[in-house]
Amino acid sequence: MALKLTTAYWLIKALTKKIRIVQGGQGASKTYSILSIILEQAIQSPIKATIVTETYPQLKDGVIADMKDICNNAGIDFDGNFNKSDKNLTIFNSEIQFRNVDNKDFHKSKGVRRDILFVNEGNRTSWQTVDQMLTRSKVTYVDYNPDAEFWVHEHLLHREDAELLILTYQHNEMLSDEERIEIESRRSNLQWWRIYGEGKLGIYSDRQIYKYDFVDNIPEDAKRINSGMDFGKSPDPTILVDLWIKDANLYCDEVFCENNLQEEKITGSERMSVVDKMNELKYPKGQLIIGDTSGKSTILDMRKHGYNIIAVKKNIPVIEGIGKVNSYKLHITKRSINVKKGIEKWHRKVDHNGKIIPEPDGHEPDGLAAIRYGIMFYRS
Repeated sequence: MALKLTTAYWLIKALTKKIRIVQGGQGASKTYSILSIILEQAIQSPIKATIVTETYPQLKDGVIADMKDICNNAGIDFDGNFNKSDKNLTIFNSEIQFRNVDNKDFHKSKGVRRDILFVNEGNRTSWQTVDQMLTRSKVTYVDYNPDAEFWVHEHLLHREDAELLILTYQHNEMLSDEERIEIESRRSNLQWWRIYGEGKLGIYSDRQIYKYDFVDNIPEDAKRINSGMDFGKSPDPTILVDLWIKDANLYCDEVFCENNLQEEKITGSERMSVVDKMNELKYPKGQLIIGDTSGKSTILDMRKHGYNIIAVKKNIPVIEGIGKVNSYKLHITKRSINVKKGIEKWHRKVDHNGKIIPEPDGHEPDGLAAIRYGIMFYRS
């Protein structure tokens, strides 16, 4: 095979554990190398592999285009073996599937067993999307630019069957001089350089939707306003956040964030309900709470037990709520760990040219939804 083999390729190929996590910066040849390894294995023996990305443009212009280039370099007729309708590449009795998460039929392939799963740009997909596929795959590769923590850090890195490899552009001998010069010209942007130059974990502030700082206490002269509550069914938690306003400052305190709470209080039940949790905390029943409309039965049960809660108006666009939160300087208490995690993993979208788009990327974290509900209802 006349493939363009780099140091990155050999380092990735040396990985042996079931879950192979490849973190790296710009131009590190993460994706190209993993695809080369998958093709090599497909030629050597019959395998079934699935390559997953978030959107079809990302699939078409990213991994499919790269695999076509790899096949051409290896003397393999990509177009003659690729089914454009099914997005399957069939070669040497092996099948390589290309799937995008936003396809309405994507769920049909999640439960299929496979030899290799490759989650490309894993930080753009959700854990709920990947979890079911991972359990049905003998080997899983995940690659990403480390601009913030996401499900890899929470669910995979601590596992004994997982290993982490960090790559940079210096591991890619095939990188053009022009791109190398462009990357190195950005050394003065320390946050960008840490992530995209050195491949280290950081928070790329240009993509962050919210900025925040920690506070030890809510100022005594801050005005308490209505609280926000987002309801969830496992694996999503129910979360309650109290809010205060002082001038142009918004203070947030995470009261609780708990999974597996029952929607309604049932006498004698071993499972705690949302009302039980509120009672346990002795939460003031007069405090106005703005709740998620999806929790209609919980809202009715809370009102039945004396809590002052109403449903948020769903006709207000999320982007408008984001704008209102961002009209304040955001402060969170140090116990608000789930709010913090949400802020650090929720970012604006990036197009295929690396340009930041003023739209949120992925599902809004529960704590941030609760803050948005509360602030959208507030009228100063």
